[in-house]
Amino acid sequence: MGKASNEEQASVSALVGELAAATPPEGLEMDELFERIGREGLLIAVMILTAPFLLPVSIPGMSTPFGTLIILICLSLVTGGPLRLPRRLGRLRVKQKHMRTIADKAGALLRRLEAWAKPRWGALTGTRTLRAAHAVGIVAGSVGMMLPLPMPLSNAIPAYAIVFFALGLLRRDGVLVLAGYGMLAATFLYLAVVYAAAFAGLRALLGG
Repeated sequence: MGKASNEEQASVSALVGELAAATPPEGLEMDELFERIGREGLLIAVMILTAPFLLPVSIPGMSTPFGTLIILICLSLVTGGPLRLPRRLGRLRVKQKHMRTIADKAGALLRRLEAWAKPRWGALTGTRTLRAAHAVGIVAGSVGMMLPLPMPLSNAIPAYAIVFFALGLLRRDGVLVLAGYGMLAATFLYLAVVYAAAFAGLRALLGG
């Protein structure tokens, strides 16, 4: 599989399928994944890393390393500098069975989103400053995804925010970008409710 030559036109779902088919039994390292996708496909890499968390059951223990990778990608996109991965993250390996699950289940969802996405409301994605701001939105979603909350949807809501932002930037779709902000707001509202409930429960337990 060659590198993504046109970030705006490349099909995320197709690349996920190709990566799954090319993943050896021992799994695929992050360094190899980025080598296959290339610099032009960094936003596609963001969606691939987020895809497992769109599913009802995520890959155990991956929210923190995958969230960290997404943040590093966004820093590279904002600064225009090269993507530099710490050795440990570069050698992080995704198992073949997990790549196939992503391709089979998350890939179908990504295909539906891609079919709906199109260039519109271009003023929201038309400048480098705005695109950098939306990349910061992806970082905020990644932080929400990384929080260790054993609660339903605690990963899925910020994951949708990240995918909406990334696909909106890829397709110059301002509607999807706004949807990303909506899901980001839902993420932090959800977290606020969870923490408020936990605090109230703790106070009740302590007799406060």
